[in-house]
Amino acid sequence: MQGKFKLIFSEHDAQESVTYVLVKKFQIEPNILRAEMDDTGGLMVLNMTGTEENLRDAIKYLEDQNITVVKLSKHIQRDEERCFDCGSCVSVCLSRAFSIDPVTWEVNLNYEKCVACGSCLTACPAHAVTLIL
Repeated sequence: MQGKFKLIFSEHDAQESVTYVLVKKFQIEPNILRAEMDDTGGLMVLNMTGTEENLRDAIKYLEDQNITVVKLSKHIQRDEERCFDCGSCVSVCLSRAFSIDPVTWEVNLNYEKCVACGSCLTACPAHAVTLIL
């Protein structure tokens, strides 16, 4: 089983290596997609892969450590009214979440591939893309 999650933690909570604990204690394969931290705490967006039971136990452990865990599904939005399928997002998307349909020339978005890097936000001339973290 696999899922994309956002972890929100305080400065104090950031002192422990969360990914190490996920691997060592819960046999979870974490893939860090995005991480931000300042003097008040931070957030991490990561894919976690493991058994359903291990994922459930790992999430409970994180929550017990005062780390907020949010399951992400559609963390990026595209305003269909503003988007004019120019393809700027396609050219900057390293994870290939955006693609152009070769028949219709419309831009498609695959939420599963998106790593929440935000490159598409600055590339979009219509400001049709929003990142929801």
